[in-house]
Amino acid sequence: MTDEQHSRPVNAKLQAEIDAKLNQHRVPKSKQKSRTRIEKMILTMSWVMIILLVGGVFYAAISSLGWF
Repeated sequence: MTDEQHSRPVNAKLQAEIDAKLNQHRVPKSKQKSRTRIEKMILTMSWVMIILLVGGVFYAAISSLGWF
C-alpha cells in the first residue's frame, strides 16, 4: 500500500454499507451436534479397522523378510 492510501479519510456510512454487504454473504456458523451412540461406535470400529489394516501390512512386510 502506498502512503496515499493510508491518508484517505474513511467515510463511516460507506464503510458500514460495505460491511453490511459483506456480512450478507457470510454463512452463519452452525452448532455441532453431539454424536449419537451409533456414530461413536462406527467411529471406534473404523479406527480399529485402520489399526488392524496397518498392522497387517507391517506383519506381511516383516513376514516376507523371513524374520518370523
